[in-house]
Formats: sequence, C-alpha cells, structure tokens
Amino acid sequence: MTYPAYSRSPRYNVLKKRALEIFDRHDGWLSPPEWAVLAAFYPTRAAYSYLLRLHRFGLLERRLFAGAVLYQLSHRGSLRLAWLERVLKT
Repeated sequence: MTYPAYSRSPRYNVLKKRALEIFDRHDGWLSPPEWAVLAAFYPTRAAYSYLLRLHRFGLLERRLFAGAVLYQLSHRGSLRLAWLERVLKT
C-alpha cells in the first residue's frame, strides 16, 4: 500500500538521504561494512540488506569484486539525492 507524501513521517527519507550523501562524498566503491561505519548504521550486517534495497530502487550501482559486494552512487541516485535535498531542506 502506498501512502501519500503528506501522511508520511517527516523522517521517511532521512536515512535514504544520509546514505546517498555518503556515497556522493566518497569517490569510488564502498562495501556494506565500510558504508555502515561511515553512516553509523548498526547492526552492520543490516547494511547488506539496506544497500541491496537502494540498488533495487536504482539508486546505487552494484558489482562483485574478489568475492566482495561493492556499491557506488548511480546517476538516478544523484538525481534522487538532489531532490531529497530540496524536499528536506537540511
């Protein structure tokens, strides 16, 4: 079920904005544990699920390198970050 934007909590997109900002500031690829440390996201193992969700939304690019999963900001993710910055104004 989709809730209209006016009925959502103001914190609805705050984590998404924070997550995308970290990828925007970091040049290159990050593993979920590296991102979790930078984002203070705990438990660290939950970062795998959260970043996979953002990848499925098309906000992150994903690749496997030497058995590790790595992510970086996609073009769509940078557009969404710009939109979130305008909407949340923080």
